[in-house]
Amino acid sequence: KGQPPFQLVAKIGDLRTDEVEVGQYAGRKRFERAKEMVGNAFFSARDIIRAQCSTELGSIQQHRLTLDRAVSERGKFAVLRIMAEELRHAYQMFWVLDQDATWKKPGLGDVAKQTIEELLAMELGSHVLDAFNIDFNDFLDNVTYATVIDLVGKYQLEMQQAFSYAPMARSMGPMLQEESFHLGSGRSLLREIGQMAARGEGDYSIEDMQKALNLWIPRGLEMFGNEKGGETAVTFGFKDKTNGTAQGEYFEEVRGVIRNVNVAIIQERQPGIARQAAHEILDEIEISGERTRGVKPEEALFMPDRKFFRKRGDEDYIFKPYDVKGNLLTEGGKEVSSEAYLNYLSGVLPERFIGSREYNKFLAQMGEYYASR
Repeated sequence: KGQPPFQLVAKIGDLRTDEVEVGQYAGRKRFERAKEMVGNAFFSARDIIRAQCSTELGSIQQHRLTLDRAVSERGKFAVLRIMAEELRHAYQMFWVLDQDATWKKPGLGDVAKQTIEELLAMELGSHVLDAFNIDFNDFLDNVTYATVIDLVGKYQLEMQQAFSYAPMARSMGPMLQEESFHLGSGRSLLREIGQMAARGEGDYSIEDMQKALNLWIPRGLEMFGNEKGGETAVTFGFKDKTNGTAQGEYFEEVRGVIRNVNVAIIQERQPGIARQAAHEILDEIEISGERTRGVKPEEALFMPDRKFFRKRGDEDYIFKPYDVKGNLLTEGGKEVSSEAYLNYLSGVLPERFIGSREYNKFLAQMGEYYASR
């Protein structure tokens, strides 16, 4: 009701300013043609557009796997709308490439056409970013993904409003407006599932929800790139924040989202309790790690530490056996073996993820990482 009919069209928004906002070209007029971007900037811009489009197409392929297992008709409609808008976002990226004939490069051919054809051939397992290659196995994946992964999308779209290539910058505003529905739906449904779990109803427990967060949050963190990187994108005027800055803001926002779900869970368990009192209970649990006013620690969700289950990012913790609390798992004063670490992961990640294509890819990458050292 009140929602205009869906149309698969490119939507062109306004620029915040005609000038490049950050980086080495700050103050000059934004680039209207790809050929104006010289050197590495040309292909760096293409890579960002390619990655953005890949996320949209991957999301559709993931959501459709478990659409029919929605917890409610409202939830199913929300995912259908998300899928439709993700398709429009992919189409928008095709427009960014297709509307500009100067993506053709002497000796390299039509870079835009080649990129679009590559994107249309992508399937789960071949997308640019790891988060978009994980098969959904139940509707809790749809919901956690919309809450955690789509939030990274919001940060990327916000940063890319500064894009020095004007057609990309003009695309961000309309996409951001639509992304807000995705985030709102994810958060609302996650809260609903949490409340059902608190009542002992529905298909998912608090433990199931925690394991889903343990799976998706590390991949969300990695979508920003290496925490110590991102300067090149700022230098070229493609984004207005470095990876570490954006990732830190994202991490704290996800923490706040989980806190709100926990408040709803406590209020469901203890009808009539005020929000402030629920927040106080959560604060005490975080400090003591013990049962507080009738609420056990395991009856509330928590943020897995940013070092947990990482395969990209800072060398200090990729493929290292950190637990969900950020403690290095050791035995006899040394890091536990790979086998012990994988055994630990099997207890804190969703059971249906263990043995999946992306889990096996993680094993192979971990093996290659240690073999090369």
